[in-house]
Formats: sequence, C-alpha cells, structure tokens
Amino acid sequence: MEKVPLYQSEHNDGEQPPSTSRKSLWYYGSLKAINSLILLALCVLYLRRYAPFSAPNPKPGINWSPCGDNIDCGRLSVPLDYHNANLGTANLAVARYRATNTTARLGTLFTNPGGPGGSGVSYVYRAGPRISGVVDGRYDIVSWDPRGINGTTPRVDCFYSQTAQDLYHAHTHYEMGLEGRNLTDPIDLAVFAANVHKADATNAALAKLCSDTSGEALTHVGTVTVVRDLEYLSRIIEGDDSPVNFWGFSYGTAIGSYFVNMFPNRVGRVIIDGVVDPVIWANSYSNEWFKYDLVDTDRAFEHFLHACQTAGPQRCALASDKSTSKSIGTRVDKFLSDIYDYPLPVDKAKRPGALTSGMVRGYIFTSMYGPRTWPDLAANLAAAIDGNGTAIMDLAQEDVELDTSVKARTAQAISAVTCVDTPAYPANVDTAAVVKKNIDEAVLTYELTSKRFASLELDMCHHWTPRETERFTGPFNSSLSNQVLIIGNTADPITPVANAKAVNQLLQNDSRLLIQDGSGHCSTAMASLCTGKIIQNYLFEGRLPPNGMVCPTNETLFPPTENVTNLNPWTTAGVLDIDDQRLLENLKGLGEEMGPFLMRRRR
Repeated sequence: MEKVPLYQSEHNDGEQPPSTSRKSLWYYGSLKAINSLILLALCVLYLRRYAPFSAPNPKPGINWSPCGDNIDCGRLSVPLDYHNANLGTANLAVARYRATNTTARLGTLFTNPGGPGGSGVSYVYRAGPRISGVVDGRYDIVSWDPRGINGTTPRVDCFYSQTAQDLYHAHTHYEMGLEGRNLTDPIDLAVFAANVHKADATNAALAKLCSDTSGEALTHVGTVTVVRDLEYLSRIIEGDDSPVNFWGFSYGTAIGSYFVNMFPNRVGRVIIDGVVDPVIWANSYSNEWFKYDLVDTDRAFEHFLHACQTAGPQRCALASDKSTSKSIGTRVDKFLSDIYDYPLPVDKAKRPGALTSGMVRGYIFTSMYGPRTWPDLAANLAAAIDGNGTAIMDLAQEDVELDTSVKARTAQAISAVTCVDTPAYPANVDTAAVVKKNIDEAVLTYELTSKRFASLELDMCHHWTPRETERFTGPFNSSLSNQVLIIGNTADPITPVANAKAVNQLLQNDSRLLIQDGSGHCSTAMASLCTGKIIQNYLFEGRLPPNGMVCPTNETLFPPTENVTNLNPWTTAGVLDIDDQRLLENLKGLGEEMGPFLMRRRR
C-alpha cells in the first residue's frame, strides 16, 4: 500500500485554464495564488499542531524523591491545553523504577499498562521490577498517570466519595451485567432490549454526574493530549532530540500508534503489544467496536475448554474422566441458560443476592484475558453449577466503601477517554435511535462474531457531551525514524491478532509483526521465551525478527499443584540456562502483576 502524503491536492498544476482571456488569466492566476497560500497555511497549521510544545526556558523539571524500593516519584506541570496557554496547567503524577545495570544503561523506557484508566504510577510499583528484569536492568522504567486518572490533576471525578460511587454502581448493569441469551430469539431479544433501556438511563445519569463534577477537565483527557504529555516527558527526562522508547499494552498501543504518527521523527524503540486498531478507534463510534473486538474471544474460550479437558479432573474442576472439550462447554452453556431463567440465590456472599447469567458471562469473559486464572475459573464455575455461587458473586460485586471520607477512584476515565477520542454525536442526538443501534450492534456481534459474549458491552458515548479540544484521526501510515515492533496473540479475547496485522500493513516496512501463538490479552498473558528474546534483541540492539514470525508459548495451562517433582511445573520450556530461566520467570511475573490493569471493561 502506498503511503499517502500529508496533503494531497486535487488540482493539477499542469492543467490549462479553459479560457485565455486577460480577465480569466488574471482570475485563474489569482485563484492559483490563493490556493497556494491556503495550502501553505494548512501545512503551517499541521506543523504547528503536531510540533513539540515549546517549553519555557529554563525548562521545568521533575523533582524526584524516593517513594519505594528503587522507585522515585515526582510531578510535572504541563499545559492543560497545548494550544492555549491561558487555560492553565495540569499536573502529572510520574514514577520511575531506576535502571539497576547502570554501566550498561540504555536510557528511559516509557510504558503504559492500558485501560484507558490504568494508573501508570501504580503500574510502576507493581510491575516495574519485572519489566526491569526483562530488560536486564538497562533502562529506567517510567510511567505516569494519564490525564484525569488517579494522581494526575485535574481528575475525572463523577462522585465526591468512593461510597457514593459504590452505591451508584450496586445492583446495576455495572455489577449485574446485561441479560442476553439467544439474541435472534424474539423473546430473549425483548428481554435484552429492556435491560439495555434501563442500563442506558443509568449511563445517562452517570454521564451528567461526571460532566457536572469534572467540568472543563473532561475536554483534556484524550489520547492526543496524553501523547503530547509523553513527548514532553521524554524531552524533560532524556533531552529534546532523544528518540522515545515506549512499550504500550492494550489501550497503551493506541497511545503508541498515535505517538509514532504524530511524532514520526521522535520514534525510538517502540513496542505495541495487544493492539488496538487506531483507525477504528479514532474514526468509528465506539458502539460499533464490539463485533471487531470479539473476533478471537470464542477461540480463547475453546482453548480454555481444551486445556481443561487435557488437564483432567485432577487439575480442572469442570472435567471428568470421560469429558471432552465439547461436553465441558455444553455443561457451562446449560448453566448459563438455567440461571438466565432462574438466577441462583447466594446467601453466603459478602453481599448476598441473586447470581445472574450476566454476572457469570462477564466473569467468564474477563477470565479469558488471563489464562493463569483458568484453574480458579473452572473451580468457581463447577461450584456454581453445584449450587454454590459465592465465589463468583464476590468477584462480580464490589465491596462498598463505608468510609465516606475516602475519595472516589477515577473509574469512569475509561469512558471519558473513549468518548472524546471517537467521533462526536450531534448536540440533538436521537437517544432512542442510538439505543436501537446499540441493540442492533449486539445482535450483529451475536450473528457474526460471538454468541456467548455479544451481550456484554453497552456504549454510553452518546450521553457524553464533553469534547476533546484536539483530536487526531490519522493518517496512521507515516514514515518513521525507526521501525516499531508489533505483537499480537492468536487468541486474544479483546484485541484480536487482526488488529496487529492491520497496523503492520499500515506502517509497512516501518514495522515488524510478531505473532504469539497463545491465549489471553497481550503477550504477557502467557510467557514465551521466543517473544522475550525478540523483545530483548529489539530493546538492546534494535534487531527485529522476520515480519510475521510466530512464537510459541512456554507456559502450562492448569499447572499441577500437588506431588510436583519439576522445579518449574508451570513451564514447558524444559532445561534452561540461568539467563533464559530468569527471563521466563520475569515474563511470567510481569504478566501476573499486569492482570489488574488489563482486565478492564467498558460498560
């Protein structure tokens, strides 16, 4: 595919004007001059819009202070709006896990754990040591709380206390899920539609609460602004002309794709892992995404069933001596259908109540993100099928914070970012028409993509009135100063490998695609020595694999827990030297620490 220029004029400069009269020559000459001025103005506007922010001289810095084991924390004041200094500043919370191999230090590796809504500071606390282990301590690992999130101010606040937020979510679709079984059956579809109508009203009220509480802050949380913060952070930490090294997961790949196309000459060693398709993200309404998102979800579920059957009843609670993948799946589907008709009463949960099919379906879907949770998934499903839904009920419902002085978490940042990144709805949007579109999209997803999980998501962006002051919609095929590494799993339940292939096709020779043959969301969902070594080769030396290379995984699903003679029962890699063993353990540990950041869903 040919890369398009920045602006493409439809006017052919060699075309002769239709008239040669003096008046017409003057007219066409003037028109040509005007067109040239317009084109020049557009180019200047583009260059200004996507040029680095000019920092004051001297530049502000980050006053780092120790805040953990080998961790520094700091804050950086940045423009609230990079194109309007009169609006004041935002204040970024930043964390750094310092390089431990200082004699071979390569610089700073910026990273984002996804979401949208994941706290980069919390991520450094949890995952910093593991990322450092993967890169042999040769980089400072730096992340930050993106706009509106956690410690960065102003925040996306919808409630003044966590108590109020928990009570608002309780017993709504945020906990209960939506009841959807056979979306081609008229009765089941009517039940689903009634669920959607009620949930949409809940979302409308929530959007208004967020807008009233956060105000202007909601217009400065989009991915473009986050990317400008990344570029600015890099200049503060590494210097104006330094290439930017970045490893983004899940939504962090949207940050990565935006960055390399907004600042193509600043690209260092960039990895996008668990890939969002930036063209769909930036140019489609988010209620249209699910049929694309779930392309590989059922494949992940089939992998779960096969792994359970292979593990047998000693390691998978859903299996029996004679069970097959199909029989285990039939058993789960029957349970979902049964509690769709008659929810399961649960009296021993932290918050007793009725366990619904929407709760169980959502729990199964979220578990597809992390195959290491599959033994617990099987055990909890088996218990619920036998009448004990306590474990799933406790996982589906949040504990209610009773201390009303505790500040609310920035839980709605995921909608705040998504809704300002996507195309705007008209001011006089027809809510009923959009709700019908949401229902139709669920039916389409059911028919085309996933019958088990099509009813899970409900978009709220038609209620979200704030708009980002700056949006980037492409092109996403810029020529880059360095090649980037794109990683996709063959059975990723939310970012299918087709997305990674699409971005690779857009960037052509400026990227290399690595396919990891495994389940879960992002490469860290299952440890792969092959993937880990490619990441090291790239981050250490800039060496990349052949395009489209496939890596196997080295992690046992449903690993044995009793009578273990193998020192590493979770790996299939066999005997390893100490460096490979350390790399594999760090990859597994990184995946375990990243789980809470990646298992986030829009409602």
